[in-house]
Amino acid sequence: MDDSQFFLDPLLWFDPNLPQFTTNFPPKSADTLPLLGRRKQRERVRAARACIACRSRHMKCDSIEPVCTRCGIEARTCVYTKSRRGGSGQSLVPLEALHGHTRRAPAPAAISQGSNASPQTSDSTFSDEAVRHTSSSEVTTIESTGRAETDQLLESYYDFFHDAHPVALPRKKLLSRMQTDPGTLELLIPVIEYIGAIYTTGACTATFRQKAHEKLTASEIPFDGFSVQALALFSIAIHCSDEYKAAEYYLDRAIDIALSIGMHQEEFAWNNSECDPVLAESWRRTWWVLYDTDGLFAAISHYPTHRLRDAIGDVKLPCEDRDYESGKIPQPRSLADYDNREFDDEDVVYSSWTYLIDVSRITSSLLSINHEERGPGDPTIAIADTRILNWSLYLPKCKQDLISEDQKIDETMFLAHTIMKCVKMLLHRPHSQLLYSDIETQSVCTPPSTLRQTRAVQKSIATHTAKCLEAIETSIMLFALPSPHIRHSPLVTCALALHVMAQVRACNHVLKAGSNSYEAGRDRIRLGLGALKAQVCAWGLAKRSVREVAGVAKELLGIPIVVKDVGVEKEW
Repeated sequence: MDDSQFFLDPLLWFDPNLPQFTTNFPPKSADTLPLLGRRKQRERVRAARACIACRSRHMKCDSIEPVCTRCGIEARTCVYTKSRRGGSGQSLVPLEALHGHTRRAPAPAAISQGSNASPQTSDSTFSDEAVRHTSSSEVTTIESTGRAETDQLLESYYDFFHDAHPVALPRKKLLSRMQTDPGTLELLIPVIEYIGAIYTTGACTATFRQKAHEKLTASEIPFDGFSVQALALFSIAIHCSDEYKAAEYYLDRAIDIALSIGMHQEEFAWNNSECDPVLAESWRRTWWVLYDTDGLFAAISHYPTHRLRDAIGDVKLPCEDRDYESGKIPQPRSLADYDNREFDDEDVVYSSWTYLIDVSRITSSLLSINHEERGPGDPTIAIADTRILNWSLYLPKCKQDLISEDQKIDETMFLAHTIMKCVKMLLHRPHSQLLYSDIETQSVCTPPSTLRQTRAVQKSIATHTAKCLEAIETSIMLFALPSPHIRHSPLVTCALALHVMAQVRACNHVLKAGSNSYEAGRDRIRLGLGALKAQVCAWGLAKRSVREVAGVAKELLGIPIVVKDVGVEKEW
């Protein structure tokens, strides 16, 4: 195995023969030691000055500047911090330095057979000046946040973001812990404040963003579940601010810590729960949000695989959100129980997050499917279509209806349905009449060139077209449900943009102009664009998506471009 292959395999980071540093937060018991062997405790050895990348993974750093040997091999961002002896201890790594971060993936052996593609990076991550991060020199000096302001930001976080990403402790539990043990929340609270500031009018988002960034990139951070939560949530927020590469840096760091402390193991949740079932449930949710986000980031960036694809672990499944909020945590079920649900005597309703996890697994299995040419009748597509169909077939009625009895949208199931419809559309579109147009390459959401290559018309083209159109229609119509669009997970942005562009292509190429189906398609385009515009006030990714989708629609639908010049409107 060569060096590059070694660094690509997440499980090999725990090889007991490798030189490693012990953490400042060692496991409390033998049960929490890493998966690949319980090593003998060694005397603590610390390099005089290690880079952040090596220090965060407790690996030996040769301290060569400007790039150490490990970071050079792995193509990681290599940054050193000031010594705490006589220094402030603040991280020196600016957020802008993370823009060149290269995502790590599993070893080549884990990639689906026949796929030789490597992960790609978005070339237009920072295409809009308005959504770029304000440099640290432009950020106001960060003062301690007053309690009243913190309360307001926490309220915004739980009102607008938490329902779609219910990872952090329930509101009352978190407030209680802020009083009794605030030190454990040193990293998480700044991240929650930053996300809350995004939804709060008048809040200086850049200030809270910089504060969270500095906390998370400090040379020494606790290796515990709360740090993983903070990094995971921050990665989602940064990603939806249209900064893919920086988001992948934070997610990679969260995965590094989670694997090193054994968070992927079933016993971790209870061993670190302080005998509190709600905290144990929070740890389970933290692992699953890593798995879901890791796969979704890979799908959005069109990678053929992702780090946790073959490292899913044996963590029990999350419970329903209402049970989590009430504190009445039922006995957790396992993924094996879910996979054998078709043999149950009675229909068992699993939690909404469980169905989202299954969507993530299906998405993971299909990442590489269109990265190679497939001939007519290829069984791979039929097998993938069967998995998608089975997900819907065994979905209980209560999970098909996204509006609950209290007239609230189940945001977790909303995200699951949106992703699943996008997966279905992307599976069938390359083999349908809805060929990708050149203008769609303006969007980074559009699959790369290998996925846009088409073959001769096949006998099954009508079937693929029908399935693609069904996925487009049902996905966009989810946004007609009576709920403010700003409350949906911002992670649906790219999926929605892809569906709207596909609907535009259908109106341009398949549907007959002036027909009822054509007019219905135009209405869905308006609905989809309206839903994207509702997110613009908060998320940079939505702003870019609106611009790209509108550009595709104008080109394919022949909409005149109106240019305003000195009070006179001209059509071109």
